Amino acid sequence: LAQVGNAPLTNIFANKEDRSMAAEAAQEGPKTSQAYPNAREGLAAEKLAMEERPAPDMHDVPLRQYLDTYVVPTLLPGMNAVAEERPENPVEWLAYFLLKNNPMGKEAGEKAETEATADAPAEQA
Repeated sequence: LAQVGNAPLTNIFANKEDRSMAAEAAQEGPKTSQAYPNAREGLAAEKLAMEERPAPDMHDVPLRQYLDTYVVPTLLPGMNAVAEERPENPVEWLAYFLLKNNPMGKEAGEKAETEATADAPAEQA
């Protein structure tokens, strides 16, 4: 049993009433802002901070966050696989791995292949 000083942790509050009052105070939180000298300004800031906002678009996040969210989770396993396999053409092997393991789904991989084929110059007969 953990202790605080000489008293066991379960006996920090003298009785059940004190424990319930402490729990209520913890749930309610402060009535006024302690971060702002003007209470009205503090409450307005707190209200603004608590508002739900839509998630930022991938173009709105910082570069590091974008890479960590959208690129690294797929690229890192591919790089590890290249290091284990050591293929003769690692870039081509990695490109195939990334297309095969595209987290955006099969449609995104097929769309990329279709666009690459459409952009390629047509062969003349």
